[in-house]
Amino acid sequence: MNEPWRISLLGGLRVEGNQTTITRFSTQKTAGLLAYLAYFLRSMSAREVLIDMLWPDATPEAGRHNLSVALSTLRNQLEPLGVTTGGVIRADRYSIGLNPAAVTTDVAEFEAALLS
Repeated sequence: MNEPWRISLLGGLRVEGNQTTITRFSTQKTAGLLAYLAYFLRSMSAREVLIDMLWPDATPEAGRHNLSVALSTLRNQLEPLGVTTGGVIRADRYSIGLNPAAVTTDVAEFEAALLS
């Protein structure tokens, strides 16, 4: 991927880049996961925190499965063929985040403008 994905959070979730615009996600929870990771772009989020936030009533096993499915869906959308796995979504056994080198957000741009 040559250019970073631009994720718009203000006014509705929208992802643009790679000659593609994404406004629909498989579930609202998947969209919520992406929005949360984009808002906290500079940090990794603990898997358990994400599970508790998005699937509070799920058993631990079901929550882990739901998170895995949501991540897989996002990877299919943001890391298509030709993009290195992990190039956009960083994940390990304990935490998940977006690669700040591969993503920009309107919120970060707005905050930067306020500081200048």
